[in-house]
Amino acid sequence: MKKLIVLLLGLSIASCSYNSNVPGPVGPQGPPGPGLSYRIIDAIALREDWLPFNNPGDADFQYYQEFNAPEIDQFTYENGIIIGYQVDGGTTYTLPNTVNFNGYTREFSMYYGVGYVGFMVKDSDLQTTAPDVDQFFKVYVINPSAGKRDLRGMSQLELELYLREMKAEGSAREVSLTRKK
Repeated sequence: MKKLIVLLLGLSIASCSYNSNVPGPVGPQGPPGPGLSYRIIDAIALREDWLPFNNPGDADFQYYQEFNAPEIDQFTYENGIIIGYQVDGGTTYTLPNTVNFNGYTREFSMYYGVGYVGFMVKDSDLQTTAPDVDQFFKVYVINPSAGKRDLRGMSQLELELYLREMKAEGSAREVSLTRKK
């Protein structure tokens, strides 16, 4: 009886399958996935359109402009990547961009939600004034498949090279942004 149990046990172990390192046959090519895609919004924040937020001298006093951005839908808001850059002359800065002046700093930043994007400027001396020249911004709206890598810390050039390397499908448009109501 012992021999029969040992024999059955040996047969059951021998009948177990194992994974080999030898590759099997290759199946047919599947349909392509959605791929990496992005949109670029080139935006101009006109100097006369900055609006005050709160009261001068308050710790949270700043100026802002908020615009409709239909490119940011619910799915992209929840799963995609939105990155902003400020273009000043021939230099591009990742937002937030902090500029040092005589003893204080000025910070430009961006915020967004479903259907809108906004830009803010705030001075550390609590005496914020609206920018006296038009401000140029680029906003990259990247689909969720890019989320496998942290892109937010990239410069605009690094991001452009990464998107090109990934053979991303993209489009850019210059916008006459409409004020969000």
